[in-house]
Amino acid sequence: MIKRDILDKFRDITADEDYVLPQQWLESDYFKTLRAEEKKLFKKAVDELISKGLVENVKGTGLNLKLTQKGADLIYQRSI
Repeated sequence: MIKRDILDKFRDITADEDYVLPQQWLESDYFKTLRAEEKKLFKKAVDELISKGLVENVKGTGLNLKLTQKGADLIYQRSI
């Protein structure tokens, strides 16, 4: 569910490759809505998105997820 929510957010804001998801949304708006057991799974879900090449964590303070071309192709169902 967490992976889907993150990818859906990119789609909802019509992000394309190299778009960095606002840290405010990830850490404040979204993370705070998760139940305790979901918060424990959050890092694993993000790590899986990164390992699949759908997003990258760019350097900076906090979590800064950038959509990759592969991620953009998936969320918009372009041929991958």
